[in-house]
Amino acid sequence: MKKTKKRKQKNTAINILQKGRMNTQFDYVEVYRHIRTNIEYSTMDKELKAIAITSTQAGEAKTTTAMNLAFIFAAKYEKVLLIDADLRKQTLHKYMRLSNKSGLTNALMDFQKTRKIDKEHIQTLNHESFIGQLSVMTAGVSVPNPSEILGSALFKDFIETLKNQYDFIIIDCAPVGTISDAIPVGNATDGTIFVCSSQDTKRKDAAGCVSLLQRNNVNVLGSILTKTEDDASGHKYYYY
Repeated sequence: MKKTKKRKQKNTAINILQKGRMNTQFDYVEVYRHIRTNIEYSTMDKELKAIAITSTQAGEAKTTTAMNLAFIFAAKYEKVLLIDADLRKQTLHKYMRLSNKSGLTNALMDFQKTRKIDKEHIQTLNHESFIGQLSVMTAGVSVPNPSEILGSALFKDFIETLKNQYDFIIIDCAPVGTISDAIPVGNATDGTIFVCSSQDTKRKDAAGCVSLLQRNNVNVLGSILTKTEDDASGHKYYYY
């Protein structure tokens, strides 16, 4: 029984990119490498070290995209951090089968007192494809005021401190079409990637959400289109 459980955990988290190769005609790993390159060269005016991931609504593969980007960045950079800032839904730890007893909200409470990052709130994953370790900060204990926390000067200082400790940071945010939490997170990072689903996202809604982000001074780097079928009935991920 123990062996079976261990094998399941390995397959659901670290090997998601390898399992993403549904057929030999389409290489998901190469697609995400291409997305990584596009992100790295999306701005030449300032260093890009922290990005937010959002979408219009739930079910558009936003969290899956954030996870896969974290895996592919960890294959190139030694210190990569993935954060769950979707404090209302909190699904990242479920996908990655990690504990959520301590995470972002707990780390922010400690940071308010000490102005230091307590690594106790960060979990690490290892894989043969990683240069170093992939660090993950889950959402943490539920709080009654997510918008106030994410919009605080404390959160912005927290992200700036993390940027000095990590090579790259990816933050999974709540869908901006549902709640505005992604706006302050986007303002605290260097840019935001907007995820759209070819099967679920309405063009008018997506355009309205991107416009909302831009009106609030969020640097929208580009979009990733998910759930589009290729000729072999697999799924493609595009970045533009």
